[in-house]
Amino acid sequence: MEVQHLETIVQPETEPWAQQEQVDTLYQESLVHFQNGQWQEAMAGFQEVLRLHPDHAEAQAFLEETRLKASLDQDKPKPKHLRFQGPIRRLVLILAALSTILFVAAGLQWAYGRWVKPVKASQQIEIRKAQQLEQAYRYLAERDYAAAEEAFRTLLAADPSNQEAQKGLAEVQKKAAIAQSYAQAQQAIARQDWNEALRLLTAVMAQDPGYKDVQAQQGFVQEQQTLSTWFDKAEKAYRAGDWQEAISCYETLRSLDAEYQKQSVIAHLFDSYLQQGVHLVESTKGNNESVQEAQELYQKALALQPQEPQAMQEMALADKYLEGQRRLGEGDKEGAITALEWVYQQQPGYAGGNAAALLKLAGGMSSIVTPTVTSGSPISPTFTSTSTVVQAGFQAQYANWMQKGDAAMGVGDYAQAEGHYHEATAVAVHGGYDSARWLFVSYVKLGGASARNGKYEQAVQQTKTAIQIMTKSASAIPASSYTDYIEQGDRYAQNKDYQKALAQYEKAVQVLGQKCNCGLEDWSILP
Repeated sequence: MEVQHLETIVQPETEPWAQQEQVDTLYQESLVHFQNGQWQEAMAGFQEVLRLHPDHAEAQAFLEETRLKASLDQDKPKPKHLRFQGPIRRLVLILAALSTILFVAAGLQWAYGRWVKPVKASQQIEIRKAQQLEQAYRYLAERDYAAAEEAFRTLLAADPSNQEAQKGLAEVQKKAAIAQSYAQAQQAIARQDWNEALRLLTAVMAQDPGYKDVQAQQGFVQEQQTLSTWFDKAEKAYRAGDWQEAISCYETLRSLDAEYQKQSVIAHLFDSYLQQGVHLVESTKGNNESVQEAQELYQKALALQPQEPQAMQEMALADKYLEGQRRLGEGDKEGAITALEWVYQQQPGYAGGNAAALLKLAGGMSSIVTPTVTSGSPISPTFTSTSTVVQAGFQAQYANWMQKGDAAMGVGDYAQAEGHYHEATAVAVHGGYDSARWLFVSYVKLGGASARNGKYEQAVQQTKTAIQIMTKSASAIPASSYTDYIEQGDRYAQNKDYQKALAQYEKAVQVLGQKCNCGLEDWSILP
């Protein structure tokens, strides 16, 4: 019956895992037969195990042991059956059972130590290696390269031929090098070293195109490198006074990115427009086409810095000069004299002296009188009746707008006050020798109106413009008396603390206002 049972069990399976399970089951049953002394059944089982798994060392050893024990049982003489009665018989049976148990236990212990224990120890070692390898790759996935390298090196120290550990260590070193290059590229970007950043990012791309955001970073750096190149070219031309080249480079830069170095670009492009316009007028001695080209440049400058006094002044000079030329060509000598006298009083050498030459041609040079200066008073030139009328007209307009602005301020209508002071500023550029003083006062009051209207940033810009106008024409006022206030105000303005900036600028205005006798003694910019 047992043999038939084994035959039923060892029917072949189609799946490897099922066959292994069958072998393990058959092996365990054969051990039980061996322990019970059922040598034939045990041999049949071990033979079947070896048929299914020829390399099964334990089954081979037990098969040989079983054959030996079966052979010894056949050669032993049959013991005479002694008849024991009662307690003696029971004692003999107990001793026999104990002996069998001890024998079987000893056999099992020997077999376990001989075959099973070494296999289990080897299996445990392999399991530990697999766990260590898994942990090392986990560190690698988490980008903890130091821990991953240590884990792989530990594996290789125990098993130098471990190909998986060798492969993992090489991958760690590659990834660590990429991470280091990427970090160095970020540092180069932070200090705007675009060439170095691009070199490092290109190296990362060559090794791992999908690493983090390396493609986007490379595109950003290339864009910044292009912008930086144009900015450097523009600045070089600007410092050299090559205004046309500076304009070309700054305009290209703004077309690529209007926000790049915005403050410097706008300031320097404004200067370049203005200086190139002045250069055209002077170098061509007022050539009509050149003056018109200069006007276009002044318009561009004013688009960047609306109502900037110097640009407005140059625009007005060009307008009046062209008007004088036109009227002279039309035979309107009186109109020509009026326009050209205004140009002459602003800049006697305008257009390389051609304004004066045209004025003389129109018959107006003889009417100009050398300006007289009264100590302690603003400079007031004396002109012919035509010039005086023109000057008086501008002065009346300026005074009218300023009075309206002051009245609006008095009733708290700050928006209307702003509008009136703006109009006064537009007229102030025609103030002749008083232009700087008029503009200074109008911009200061305009800043005060803006501040009271809650437009503190705008108020800062307007007050700073007023200060710049006056400091450029205040050679007799010691700079040491107001420079500290301006510098402190600039620092607050950079940090967008506009009210504190205005408080400092107001101190500078008070110093400048007292020196120029401008009537701002009781004026306060801040509410």
